[in-house]
Amino acid sequence: LYEYEKKYDRIKVYVLPGSVAETRNKVLPLLNGDIIVFLDADEIAPPHWLSTLVAPIERGEADFVGGPTIPFAEAKNRCEKFINNRSKWFYENVISNDISMLPMGNTAWHKKIFDKIGGFDERLKWGGEDYDVYLRALASGFRGKLVKNAWVWHDQSHLNSLKKILRKKYRYAIGATLSYFKSKEVGRKIGKATKTSIMYFHPIEMINLFIKPFAFVKGYMIWRKINRT
Repeated sequence: LYEYEKKYDRIKVYVLPGSVAETRNKVLPLLNGDIIVFLDADEIAPPHWLSTLVAPIERGEADFVGGPTIPFAEAKNRCEKFINNRSKWFYENVISNDISMLPMGNTAWHKKIFDKIGGFDERLKWGGEDYDVYLRALASGFRGKLVKNAWVWHDQSHLNSLKKILRKKYRYAIGATLSYFKSKEVGRKIGKATKTSIMYFHPIEMINLFIKPFAFVKGYMIWRKINRT
């Protein structure tokens, strides 16, 4: 994780091993500014990205913001094309209407949010820790906004086979299920996720829709185990 120091014009690099939630929680106390920015390792930001992203927070229009992603390179096969096209559709048709679905990469947050709701839930090792933060932030009255001009390049070329895509979607679905149970909105969230898969009609998405019930069962079993410890 990186922290930019304007005073000395340098970047600090912290090596903080652990799960995604654990690493993010370790770095939060080390940050001194009022705005915290997340950028994933497979994302590349263009010039003026940061100022565009944080502007709504600085103007008091939102408490957290996020921007879309665009493909880093042209798709080399049908699987990569599916990932690129679906990502574009997801930002335009889902996130535009539900800010809680925004991925954590390419986002900025006012520090007061984490001061109030706490950090990331380290129990959610399968994933869903970012979605859980969105749900808690919104439930606490904080405002979110999609900043369409604050885009970054996203290299997802590693998802170049059906097996890799479905493996990732299965894990994400498990993480989302854990968030659903924690927020106590299982029925509504499951229905919404199913509707999203149906809306984007594609053979790969239909296969994903088929495996979601298995991910739900797995997530339910993990959630029960978490609550027994």
